[in-house]
Amino acid sequence: MLNAKTIVDTTRSDLGLGVNAGAATPPVYVPTEKLTEAAACDWIANALAGQSIQYHEGFLMMDRSDTGSGLPAKERNRLHSVARRMWIACELGLVHLFSRKIGACHYQYVAVRSANTLTPPEIRTRLRQVGTPSPVPATGIH
Repeated sequence: MLNAKTIVDTTRSDLGLGVNAGAATPPVYVPTEKLTEAAACDWIANALAGQSIQYHEGFLMMDRSDTGSGLPAKERNRLHSVARRMWIACELGLVHLFSRKIGACHYQYVAVRSANTLTPPEIRTRLRQVGTPSPVPATGIH
């Protein structure tokens, strides 16, 4: 397979970010503290197109599992809410999600901010509207 391209190679034009020949790709931002759902939403709202953030390093499927993870329940819940919110942001077209294999069962999960014309308040509103549990209607039955 002489002409095979690696899966990780993605061009800026594939992401809809325009092509700047010779321009350096911005580094992936790795938060110093574990990312929370609120911090992820803030980052998505404030990031410029092309900026990226690592939202998890490990094996997301296993780390979120009740039975397969060695993480405490509180940490699994935090990780689940961040991963879910990133998926929602991807479905809304706000980010592109990538994973990069580091080793056996060890990946870097990255969100890259996509280009759009929404303002930060509009982005926050959309992120809050989608995926938020609706309130249970009052039925009068207790």
